[in-house]
Amino acid sequence: MRIGISFVLILDLLIRSLSIKAFFTDEGVLPISILKQYHWNDFYFSFHAMHGDLWLQISLFILNGFAICLLLVGYRTRLLTFICWIFLVSLQNRNPFIQQSGDDLLRLVLLFGIFLPWGERYVIKPPVSLSNNHLSFSSIGYLLLVCSVYFFSALHKTSPEWHSEGTAIYYALSLDQIRLPIGTLIYPHLLLLKSLTFTVYYIELIAPLILILPFPKKFKLIGIALIAILHIGISVTLYVGLFFVIGLVSLIGLMPGFTLNWIEQRLKINVSSKNAVNTTHSTYFIFDLIHFFKNTFISFIISYCLILNLSSLKWFRYGLHSKVLAFGSALRLEQNWGMFSPYILKDDGYYVYSGLNTNNEQIDIKHPSKAISFSKPKPLISEFESDRWRKYSENYAFKNNNYMRPFYCNYLLKKWNLEHPSQKISELTIYFMKEISLPDYKTKPIEKNVVCNCNTMDVK
Repeated sequence: MRIGISFVLILDLLIRSLSIKAFFTDEGVLPISILKQYHWNDFYFSFHAMHGDLWLQISLFILNGFAICLLLVGYRTRLLTFICWIFLVSLQNRNPFIQQSGDDLLRLVLLFGIFLPWGERYVIKPPVSLSNNHLSFSSIGYLLLVCSVYFFSALHKTSPEWHSEGTAIYYALSLDQIRLPIGTLIYPHLLLLKSLTFTVYYIELIAPLILILPFPKKFKLIGIALIAILHIGISVTLYVGLFFVIGLVSLIGLMPGFTLNWIEQRLKINVSSKNAVNTTHSTYFIFDLIHFFKNTFISFIISYCLILNLSSLKWFRYGLHSKVLAFGSALRLEQNWGMFSPYILKDDGYYVYSGLNTNNEQIDIKHPSKAISFSKPKPLISEFESDRWRKYSENYAFKNNNYMRPFYCNYLLKKWNLEHPSQKISELTIYFMKEISLPDYKTKPIEKNVVCNCNTMDVK
């Protein structure tokens, strides 16, 4: 799992680096001053929010990548896991508008990873003892974390779409901005979509119980397989970025010990340590004290996460005190597992970017080789450079985020003029073509909305 998480961190960093100027500098879509004014918690920290200069971001990305590589090869795994967690929290705090549920899961997996024994195998210096099974407060917390993702997601699914109607998957696949080709293939089959809706709901509800309840270890493989099938199904039908990859990798740590034995025997991998010495640290008072504080800290995190998830349910009347919430914010324990809950978002749509050149002609800066058009692009997911941009575009359409709209507009205008000096534009208008899904493969008439207008006078 450590190796898998390391690869996920590298892939995530590479995807973010493709838009490093846009997402992490003051020249991009979210200057630090706006971040601190509208979407900041006094208990947050971020090295990436210390300054909006591009070279600082590049330096931090390089250091982050180096730390991830050391974690991957197994050098001082506990220390490097902590460093990678610090970097990840800092990175996520810098731009919240490109985050999704998978980022919460990755951040919390890494936090528990600090205390998990994933430095026992495939490392530069093997430890004193090796074991395929591990039971501790940290492993219990990690198990509850993974199970919470799906169990609370199911509890949040209270709308008729998930129960009496069975139309949730239909509405999910009606969102052109996230539907993949296989999703398009099954989209016309309403009976199949209804069956898949109930299947997804009961997998999320039952699979975590199989993992938590004291069933035989071999039986727990069924729970792991069900969740894996769920993620694979999501990956081939919906464009959700790294969410399914993070979900699949997080399952590795829950595999029963005998599966690891079987894999190592088949691959003839020898993980024994030649320098292993039987030593019992528990006999020393200092180690007992460290273990006590560690277990107390982990117990607090487990309790915090459990109450936080329960308080998100309407029928649970209790919540956490503001001071406790502040402590959780510092550790970034925030989480929300209400994926497609309680109902599916039915608002779909796409953007049109109309630039006005010096000849008062409209230019589609997204498709400069084509005439300006307000028709829906096909496929719509090809409009996004990455899922980070798709998520940002989704947040950009919400009215409560209208304060961020001018910065994206100015960024696009300036970027276009720098890259096209002979075709400069003096004004840019961003249209959002809103499309609302209805039952029986129908939609409301598309609404043409101007979400932002900017000109060269606005760009510094």
